[in-house]
Amino acid sequence: MPDSPVNAGGGTPSPAAFTPNAAHLVRTALLANLTLSQMADQKASILMGATFVVFTLCIGQASRGHVPLALLVLGAGAFVSAACAILTLMPSVAPRKGPAAADANLLFFGVYARMSEAEFTEQVIALLDSDEAIYRAMLRDMYQNGQVLARKKYRLLGYAYRTFLAGLALTLVTFVAEYAGVIG
Repeated sequence: MPDSPVNAGGGTPSPAAFTPNAAHLVRTALLANLTLSQMADQKASILMGATFVVFTLCIGQASRGHVPLALLVLGAGAFVSAACAILTLMPSVAPRKGPAAADANLLFFGVYARMSEAEFTEQVIALLDSDEAIYRAMLRDMYQNGQVLARKKYRLLGYAYRTFLAGLALTLVTFVAEYAGVIG
């Protein structure tokens, strides 16, 4: 069975035909990725707020004199967790010199920001010549967004939450050990 339909007249592949539901599928998947990205950003912001409060309280207590070990552990855990949360939110678009590659993602602002408006418009108009090219551009954008979610945002967000939780647990253990007189 051939990979693409064949014209009756000459054996050359014809453009792929897509059902109206194809656009809905791609649009729904793109929106799901966007929602997941927004959720990761919100979670990182919430965690940053919590860790900054904890870290500020630890600094305030430390400035008053004697600092219990448990407080140092809590502050260190909050600091590392906040750093991971900040990295989750930090954009990683490095400026590139020269023209965009021929296979660059035209839907990504980092690519078309390097183009003139006329060049961008011409390339997008050329992209709009076929439904398949449009779907390929949308799917490429979705794939690349998913890679950023998996490789950066959710990975770093997981580190941030695990670090915060580990810091809290270690703080509890340290506090109990200090209170029982085992340490310090």
